[in-house]
Amino acid sequence: MISTTTVKLDPRKQLGFRLNLVLLCVLCFYLITTAYSICVLWQQAQEFKNLSNIHFERAIHAAELSRDAEQIASQALEKMIIQDYSNVYYQSLSNTPGKVFESIRSKLYANTPKEQAILNDIDDMTKPYFKTLKILDSYLLKEQNLALQQKFISKSLRNLQVAIPTGEDLAPQQQFFSNLFLKAINITVLVQNSTSRGELQRQKNNLSALMANMYYMNKLSPSQSSLLNDLQQTSEQAFSIRQRFQSQHLATLSAIRQTRQYAQRLSATSFDFYMLLKNATSKATQKHDALIRQVIINIVLFSIAFLVLTAFAYWFIQHYLIYRLHRLNSVMLKHVNGLIVPIPQTGSDEIAAMGKAFSIFVEATEVAKRTSIEARKEVENTNAKLIELNQSLQTLSHTDDLTQISNRRHFFQYLTSYWEKAILRNYDVSLIMIDLDWFKLFNDRYGHQAGDKCLFQVSQIFKDEVDHAKGMVARYGGEEFIVLLPNTKQYDALVFANQLSKKVKETNIIHEGSQKGRVTLSLGIASHNPKKGDDLDKLIQLADQALYQAKHNGRDQVSESVIILGSPPELS
Repeated sequence: MISTTTVKLDPRKQLGFRLNLVLLCVLCFYLITTAYSICVLWQQAQEFKNLSNIHFERAIHAAELSRDAEQIASQALEKMIIQDYSNVYYQSLSNTPGKVFESIRSKLYANTPKEQAILNDIDDMTKPYFKTLKILDSYLLKEQNLALQQKFISKSLRNLQVAIPTGEDLAPQQQFFSNLFLKAINITVLVQNSTSRGELQRQKNNLSALMANMYYMNKLSPSQSSLLNDLQQTSEQAFSIRQRFQSQHLATLSAIRQTRQYAQRLSATSFDFYMLLKNATSKATQKHDALIRQVIINIVLFSIAFLVLTAFAYWFIQHYLIYRLHRLNSVMLKHVNGLIVPIPQTGSDEIAAMGKAFSIFVEATEVAKRTSIEARKEVENTNAKLIELNQSLQTLSHTDDLTQISNRRHFFQYLTSYWEKAILRNYDVSLIMIDLDWFKLFNDRYGHQAGDKCLFQVSQIFKDEVDHAKGMVARYGGEEFIVLLPNTKQYDALVFANQLSKKVKETNIIHEGSQKGRVTLSLGIASHNPKKGDDLDKLIQLADQALYQAKHNGRDQVSESVIILGSPPELS
């Protein structure tokens, strides 16, 4: 056993005293050079301040002026593209942006006649530019008002749709009238979204024919006549407003083009002013560079002296500190790696004391270290086997044996968890129920092995598409599948469902028992934005009803849950 007697060191021989003495000398020299550098850099800062105030700030304002001119035009184009007609508040293009533009312009001034000439050109272009912006503002407001009138008409159509009686218990004539009435409402809805005059005229002709058929029906009841008159007035208003909206939209596009032209001219002139100021800044920078070069020469001279002193300090530290520490560190690392080598303990300073202390530590911990390593390895091997076993069990419990996708139980666990998340974050939830058409006939004709192969092939198509959409697909039972599309509205779910149907058709799996000659899908869609207290099972029921409707209508198609003009399904 090594003795643990404390070694008392001479203070003047201690490594800390020697190192502090060397560093104190270096610090004194550093303070002298720093004081000189601060004085010179203060002069440099004053010169740079003048440079920034005179030229750089003006160049920045000129660049901002050019950017704002183009940005205002871009905002106008953006408003035209993504105009939100449902927003009652309308932000003017020529109000706040105009004030920002004028604020930056007020900060610019000219130092030369050439600069003044360019500023005059900018001022001459500003007035007509903002005049076109005001015109564009008025056009966009008119479009917004027309859009609000269209929404009022849509509300009237919904009221008419609710008022018309439907059902299998109606008389044939009443049922015929109700069908014609609903078709007329649908055509009026299409009018609200028509994009061309030709399309608008075609819808008008179709509606006129339907209205004529209803007006000339025998024995119309007073309520039917009243509803028919209301529909006539509403449709005429819809055609009128849509025609005015299309005309106003063309005028707005023309104003956009004119605004864009003024913006480009104003931006180009502002950029010319910026380039002029940039050249002036470059000349001022050259003067500043001359001062910097003088500072660099002086700093180099001081640096040479500093390097000489630093080299001496480096030699001292390397010889009396680094070399010995490196040697002791190398010995320590060898002991860590299991190599037993002599530990340096010669000398009368801190490093020698560290060597003696380390030798005691090595002797005391060697046995405990070996025991700890063996125990840790055994625990790690056991944990690794447990983790691997748990992962295998979890995968088996979540996967359908035949299709190798999620099973029904795992799907409902995930759906329940996501339902709560959707309520908290106001997400939409879309479900798609899928059924392979005439699949029993497929099994009867080709055998269950071929049926299983078909189910696996189709499920892999679903999995590839759903994984790309960051959703989840599971085997619901038999030849039925269910898909969850997170944060997806019903229209996007409809597009996705049609894509699934197309992918399966492109695979061209032969099915002679089907009327289509190949494997096809029937799909039902239901979407909802859940709130607290809504029933998840009701959404699944709606998707299942939509699937039933798709099969009832002849299969090989997508059916949506019953929604009146985009209103969400009632879930409770």
